[in-house]
Amino acid sequence: MTHNLNRYFPRHAAEGVAGRDFFFPLSGWVLTSLVSLEEDAPGTLLHAFKSGGGLWRNAVALALATGALDRPENFVLRACGEIDESDAALPVRAQFALAIRSMRPQAIVEAALVEVPPSLMGSLRKIGSEPLNTDQAYRRLIDLLGSTTSEGRARRRVLEQFNSGRLTDDSLQVIECLDLAILSPLTATHISNAAEAHRLNARLRVIRQMCSAASDAALKESADAMGSRFNSGQFARAWLTKADLLAPLGLPIDGDHDFIRINPSTAEATGRRYRNCLAGYGPEMAAGATAFFSIESLSLVVVLRLMDVGWMLTGVHTELNGRVSRQVLETVKERLSGLGVLCVLPVRPQGDLALVTGVFSRVDDLEFGFEGLEEA
Repeated sequence: MTHNLNRYFPRHAAEGVAGRDFFFPLSGWVLTSLVSLEEDAPGTLLHAFKSGGGLWRNAVALALATGALDRPENFVLRACGEIDESDAALPVRAQFALAIRSMRPQAIVEAALVEVPPSLMGSLRKIGSEPLNTDQAYRRLIDLLGSTTSEGRARRRVLEQFNSGRLTDDSLQVIECLDLAILSPLTATHISNAAEAHRLNARLRVIRQMCSAASDAALKESADAMGSRFNSGQFARAWLTKADLLAPLGLPIDGDHDFIRINPSTAEATGRRYRNCLAGYGPEMAAGATAFFSIESLSLVVVLRLMDVGWMLTGVHTELNGRVSRQVLETVKERLSGLGVLCVLPVRPQGDLALVTGVFSRVDDLEFGFEGLEEA
């Protein structure tokens, strides 16, 4: 195909009038299809660039996505009422190209579909002048708008209310897959793509398991409260600070009332009690590989970490993270060992070897980190 478009470029592009002073950009699979039609009916491509507005483009894209070009005779028959089969008739693909150039967007859609969902034209208008990335996206759009299930109707309402920016393939996928508890036109706008939506869905499953307050109504209320500041990462982190249903360790310590499990929802209050930074360890508590317990009778917080050999004591702290005496450490070790926790205390050098302590620089990167277990 050699069709020279240069003569159609504007003389006074500074006026900035679409269709007269500049061309609407067009690319991708829709452009490929229109290029093939240009060979059958010259001028089709120019019409798409210059005269066809955004709604016309999307109507044509929908027709192409639903197979109109595979069966052009069916489209022409519905659009024109008959197919020209005279000796001088143009090929049916050319008749199709000439038909769509003269048709309004609503008529193109009606000729392409047996049944048109009521809000389809409004959705096509939201896409703008750049068609969706794939033909499958148009078919998914039709299926979503025509869904009769309760979930489908809920997602369709969000799509119909979506007015913040252009409807893209990414935003359509978000509407299709995001957890219904927090799906709204606002969240669909602020979640960038399906990958982010799936990550948030996975986090919501964890949040529901770990937060007794995480009902669908509560999740929706908190998402709505963030308004235009909604951020999926911040939303998930805020909920994980409320986690109060941590999985048990599977050890006798789970049933010992002298050891109170600290969870993200109680970390801030316990941190104030011991005047330390416990509140900052909420994510570690929620992740399940580190467990914090308070021993009120000893005014201590103990830290356990999951190793490949089981749960192990790795930290003992008092108020302001002060040092703990060796006698208290031995008491903690004795009690925890009886509850299934591995306890190993560091041993300080004895005799003449103790004299070299502090002579050499410490290599912090190689320290195991028994916080609070040093002998006082």
